[in-house]
Parts: sequence; structure tokens; C-alpha cells
Amino acid sequence: MRFLLALTFLPAIAHAQSQWNGPLPAENARPFNQIFLHLPPANPDVLSVGRSAIGVQLDIANNLLIPAPDGATVEEDFETQRGLLNYRRGLGRDFEARVDAQLIARNGGILDGFIQGYHNVFGLEGNGKDVPFGRGNIDDGRSVFTFQDANGRGINQGNAFGLGDTTLSLQRQLSCGPFASAARVGVKLPTGSGSKVLGSGGFDAGLGVDARYNFARNWALFGSTGATAYGDADVPNAKSNGLSGGLGFERRVGKGQSVIAQIDANSRVVTTGNAFADRTPVIASVGYKRQWKSGALWAFFSENGDYTNYGAPFFGNIGPDLTFRFGYEFRR
Repeated sequence: MRFLLALTFLPAIAHAQSQWNGPLPAENARPFNQIFLHLPPANPDVLSVGRSAIGVQLDIANNLLIPAPDGATVEEDFETQRGLLNYRRGLGRDFEARVDAQLIARNGGILDGFIQGYHNVFGLEGNGKDVPFGRGNIDDGRSVFTFQDANGRGINQGNAFGLGDTTLSLQRQLSCGPFASAARVGVKLPTGSGSKVLGSGGFDAGLGVDARYNFARNWALFGSTGATAYGDADVPNAKSNGLSGGLGFERRVGKGQSVIAQIDANSRVVTTGNAFADRTPVIASVGYKRQWKSGALWAFFSENGDYTNYGAPFFGNIGPDLTFRFGYEFRR
């Protein structure tokens, strides 16, 4: 509450529509991460008073994580499709309110064959620490989501479909110009099924800070950091709080167009007891975004640590094998 009051009494900022597109709205799509509140990296520029925006995004994530049973058994082999719908509204005094809702499907999917070919093209053997006996030895189209720790606690899930949790957030721009920044607060409502691991089953609350530095004519660096308190969850061995952060850059390549690359990480939210599966979740993303006065569109993909065989965890670690995201926003 004190944080919100402090934001309210800061002086207002004169600002125009952002000329920068970054960062990408990337989230680690492993279900243990997705069901808890993580404020995704956001542009620090807010909508002016009275303006609004409606956005949609489709995420398709292929999860494959079957490490050696070191302390616990973990088997995650499925695909997640997630549809997101959000609404943003400029409130004045540099405040912006936002609502995010989601619809999630977990099943065998269609990407297994594509990813096997992708690995072959780029020389990725597919038998790293995440799947030591080899992706090629696993049947396509499976939907298995299980873990069991040394005490017999865990989950055993397969296909699922339904609403995910809903997030409400409030953003306040703190500065603009070559260095722009904003602060956010958010709460997550348990509208998704905790028993199906489509939601956590509890309320979460968090705060975050986003910043951007325009260091050259067509180049900008951006970063984000956040802290979250997690409510009582239906998933065993869930943490009570966590941290998140990201770092990336943007290169403008034309009017309203940018290429963006970034790294996003968060602390572990569920402890399976398996030494490899419990490593820090980190994803690397590369994509394209274009905006104009009445809207924006974007497309990007995210990788876990298998492209470095988990040898450079800062650039990719635990997360889905490959995630594709496509989005569009209409503004008025």
C-alpha cells in the first residue's frame, strides 16, 4: 500500500507514444513457472489518459525434460498451447491499468517431429542432460507431466484444458527520454484449476521495475526485475516467494520495426528434488515487433539451455525446449 501511495504522489511526466518496441512479452512456459505470478518484461512507456489497447497472443511450447533420476524422478513430455487476452487503459498521471486472462491446453501437440528436424539441422544431438537417453528414442505425441520426490510427493498429470489464472496490474511511469523507467504492482487470481496444474490454486502478489536506455540512434538496452509472494498452492513443494529479471537489446530496422533479443530468468518455484530439473529457469528469446499508431504485431521464439548443451546457464537453462509466440494489439 505504501508503495502505491508513493507512486501516486510522484510528479506527472509529459510523454508521447513510445518509439521503441521492446522488450518481448516473454515468459518461461514450463507449467510450474506459468501458473505462478511473474510480471513479464514490459515497455516502461504507458498509455496516455483515455487511450486503451486490446491484445491477443498465442503461445505454443514444446516441453521435454526427462533427466537422470538424481534425487527424484521427473518426466515432462507434452505441448502447451496458450491463448492470452489482455486489456490496457491509460488512467492519467502516468498510470496504466491492465488485465490478463488466459486459456490453456496441454496435450501431445504437433511439434515433436519439427523439433527433431530442427535439432538435426543445427547439429543439436538431442541427448543432453535434459534427456540423456535421446529425444529420438521417445515416441512423438506423448502427454506426460509427472514428478515424484524421495518422500513420494509429486504430481501425475496428462492432457488438460481450461482457463488459467487471471492477473491484474498497475504500472506507473517514473521517467522518460533516453532513460525511461516504470514501476508495476500486480496480483494473480486463482481462476485456473490447481488440480490440473492450469493454475496454482492460490493468490499471488508482486512488484517490478522496468527500464530502457537509448544508447545510440537505433539501439536500446532494457532490463526488468521483480519480486513476488506466492499464496498457498495446490502443487506440492511450491515456494512461498521468488525473484525474476531480464536483460536484452533492441535494434530498430525500419519505421516502427525492431529486432529484439533478450534473456529472462526467475527463481525456482517448485522443488521436485531432482538436481537438474531444479536448476534456475532461464530462456533466451529472439523476435520481431512492429507498431503503428493504432496497433502492433510481434512474433518470436524462445529456447532453453539445450542450444549450448546447458554449458552457459546464463544464456539458457531450464524451460521448454522451444516456444513460438505470435501476438497482435489494437489501440484506440
